[in-house]
Amino acid sequence: MSLVNYSVQAVICATVLLIFCVRRKSLDLYILGVTCVWLIAVIAIYARFGTDQINLYSNDQAAHLSLINDYISVRGISLKFDEIVNWRYFIVLPAYFSSKIGFDPILILKFSQLVYLVLIYKLGVRFIARNHIQVRVWHTALFCGPILIFMSTLALRDLAIGFFSTVFLLEKNRVGRIIALLITLLLRPHLAVALLFGWIVSLIIKRYSRHLFIPIISIFTIVSYVLGSYSYYIGQSIRTSAPLTGAKEVFNQSKFTRLGANFLGLQFLTLGEDVVSASYSTLFLSRIIFFDTFTTPLLFIVLLFAFSANWTQMRTTVFYSFLFFYGLISQTDWNSSRQNIPFFVAMGLLAVVGIETRRQTKNLDFVS
Repeated sequence: MSLVNYSVQAVICATVLLIFCVRRKSLDLYILGVTCVWLIAVIAIYARFGTDQINLYSNDQAAHLSLINDYISVRGISLKFDEIVNWRYFIVLPAYFSSKIGFDPILILKFSQLVYLVLIYKLGVRFIARNHIQVRVWHTALFCGPILIFMSTLALRDLAIGFFSTVFLLEKNRVGRIIALLITLLLRPHLAVALLFGWIVSLIIKRYSRHLFIPIISIFTIVSYVLGSYSYYIGQSIRTSAPLTGAKEVFNQSKFTRLGANFLGLQFLTLGEDVVSASYSTLFLSRIIFFDTFTTPLLFIVLLFAFSANWTQMRTTVFYSFLFFYGLISQTDWNSSRQNIPFFVAMGLLAVVGIETRRQTKNLDFVS
């Protein structure tokens, strides 16, 4: 496809989104801004890389294109659960059908990620307003910051996963949460298991931690990580019908170092050169741009442990879901900020509410 045709299609996608986002003849500046950035970015990427853009940052983009061209187009649409999950129907099928009317499938995948970014933003604004807080610019940097904007320019699935996992973690509507968890299951099954586990733990802590708060949260901190580590092999055994094996080096120092690195956005320091291709200096410099990869989880964890009153059910669910999820990925060679995006959104929103609530409390104390 020529650059002109690709650009025209990108403009059409951006325009459609902006039209749907107009409310009372006005348009949110954040939505307008990220849409313009997205439009410029996807055109610039195509102008620079052409069809090789599928190899930029992650080969998952190439995998998605292969699913469209080599699997669905050849074998048709299967309704087997394994193939629905492995072929990532929920995000791939819209691109597949759009390609039938002439749209570039990779562009449509990127557009879907932009749509999910806008949905995450709207979800976050509603959540903040629900807590009687006026949304400020710095708030959006914590839950819809640079890393999410960057991901919207790639043909991946992370923002879709981020949206549905956040709906499960923060919304109150029971039916909506169940649907969101089921969609998360289709997009990333082990994450759905982690979210469900964290929710169950939060219910237990809410009921029994009144008199044994510190012992209970300490026990579940260890249990969440250990069960997450073993669940990786349970999942592999179920998926491949292979014999069940035990987790490796669960309490190894490197595993705990890697856990700390996840809260600082420095996972790359704990991985080998066969996993991380970029230089350390490049990755450190990238953290200046993608500051939300470390400020968001760090603020969340600081506010969580600063006062025991901050252990609300939502915060507890996020914390233990993350620990379980980390235990699972600690048994693999792969660990990046991209994997943590489903938690970044919820952590950022809960950090915003925590900061603003403390500020309002201090102001009331000062007035009184």
